[in-house]
Amino acid sequence: MLELRDVSIQIEGDDGPRLLLDAVSARFRPGEFWAVIGPSGCGKSTLIKTVAGLLENTAGAIFWRGRDLDKEGDFSVGELAYVPQFSIAHESLTVDESVGYAVRLRVAGLSATERKARREKVLRETGLTPFADRPVRVLSGGQRRRLALALELISDPAILLCDEVTSGLDPRSEDEIVALLAGLAHDANRLVLSVTHSLRQAELYDGVAVLFQGRLVFLGKGNELTDYFGIAHHEGVFNRLADYEPEQWATVWRRYAAEVAAALEGIGEVREEPPAEAGAEDKSDETKEEA
Repeated sequence: MLELRDVSIQIEGDDGPRLLLDAVSARFRPGEFWAVIGPSGCGKSTLIKTVAGLLENTAGAIFWRGRDLDKEGDFSVGELAYVPQFSIAHESLTVDESVGYAVRLRVAGLSATERKARREKVLRETGLTPFADRPVRVLSGGQRRRLALALELISDPAILLCDEVTSGLDPRSEDEIVALLAGLAHDANRLVLSVTHSLRQAELYDGVAVLFQGRLVFLGKGNELTDYFGIAHHEGVFNRLADYEPEQWATVWRRYAAEVAAALEGIGEVREEPPAEAGAEDKSDETKEEA
């Protein structure tokens, strides 16, 4: 399991210290496919780059399979893969050559037969076998995203982090990539976290994490998201977030999540109403009065 405990990132801005992530806590299990959503600049990419080790958290800790990654060693080589929005494949190579060279460079100790099998497996998993002989420069947007995934899957990672890999695609290509990512999670017991602005195929995700200005304001299933925020469709969450300040949403979520967890363990009951039933602003006022 991947666990984030109060992970924060603070930087120095022109107006003083600024929090990019503010005490984010979450748990993600192998075999799950999660969407990470929120308004632009809310910390989505920052979150997965922190998990990947591309950014350093200034507070909190990240655990993988019970191991504190800061104190007990980082991910093993090939255990985690990060897929950027745009492909880094060389334009003049074919799809088959791109994957083949990546296998040779990034996976040690394989025989020629094993390298060939690994290359063919990755091409098959990403649906690129029919396009293996095509130069990268002639690939469509969706095919390039598949290739970007293929280049990271060669190490058979336990965690796959995708940073807006569906951004800019037409609806059909977007749907195909989302379905592919779901399969990569469920078929290989792999954790897949995907930063996205779209929940067109919300039913394919096992969970949705919502960030708002660096704060976690929801973590749960897609059908719970609509009920929690009191919206008819998943896409309505962006407008709904504008109703209250980020800290108000975060305060309500922390209290609600704590009571749900306690109720599931049989040591409490859910008394905090979700924002759909009780205004986040009112709850924030209650918190101030209690303090």
